[in-house]
Amino acid sequence: MKAVTEKAYAKLNLSLTVGGTLPNGYHALESVMQSISLHDALRIEKSDGIRLVCDKPFIPTDERNLAYKGAELFFRESGIKGGAAISITKRIPVCAGLGGGSTDAAATLRGLNRLYGTPFSMAELTAMSASLGADVPFCIRGGTVYATGVGDVLEPLPHLPMFYLLIYDKTPLSTPKMYKALDEGKACFSDSAAVRRAVMDGDGREAARLAANSFLTVATEACPFIEANITALLETGAITATVTGKGPTVFGVFESKAAALLASKKIKGTFAESVRGAE
Repeated sequence: MKAVTEKAYAKLNLSLTVGGTLPNGYHALESVMQSISLHDALRIEKSDGIRLVCDKPFIPTDERNLAYKGAELFFRESGIKGGAAISITKRIPVCAGLGGGSTDAAATLRGLNRLYGTPFSMAELTAMSASLGADVPFCIRGGTVYATGVGDVLEPLPHLPMFYLLIYDKTPLSTPKMYKALDEGKACFSDSAAVRRAVMDGDGREAARLAANSFLTVATEACPFIEANITALLETGAITATVTGKGPTVFGVFESKAAALLASKKIKGTFAESVRGAE
């Protein structure tokens, strides 16, 4: 095998609850996470050294890129004296709260693992990927998951056939400033454990109704379009609407593809996505 291809699926935080700071400096997290059909495409070939190219010229292709770091991690942990030429076709918006960089890193790890004879189990890949970022362990497996710890403790949840309508905004958001605002008491109420229970009960409507995000208040302050986008989604039939990650992308939850597509015709700049199961 000389080359492999991987689809790097975007993620939504159906619910995200940010707790206090842990001894390691990270914040405690609880989140019900969901893979969606929106994805980047990666092609990975055996090569001398690590080389990365991307169809978007503004994306860094050196060690600043998480996929590049993922390749470094794979070869360092495996001890394999090899390399990789990685080509990324970007479809996931950048800095959007959709896990674009994290899912590219996860796809790189999965692809290299296949390319070089599967030296790691999925559990080992998941564990080692935590050093790359809080969302990467989830992106290794995907599906519907309840994540705790710093995002590295993953509990698979039942698949709920929901549909999502996304509105992406290009307003840049400062991660340090947003976490600082949460620490100062500006967190929006979010009960991810309650959302988990609803998913376990197979009640998609209740899970959607309870969906919330600790960052919603501070994200809305930083990006005034968020409030209008949430209102537009609710007015076109979404069960609920909130931000994913730290924003600024807003998503609405719909019970049918037809309802999501109908809403997309009423709101300019949206894209409808279905859920994805685990890899």
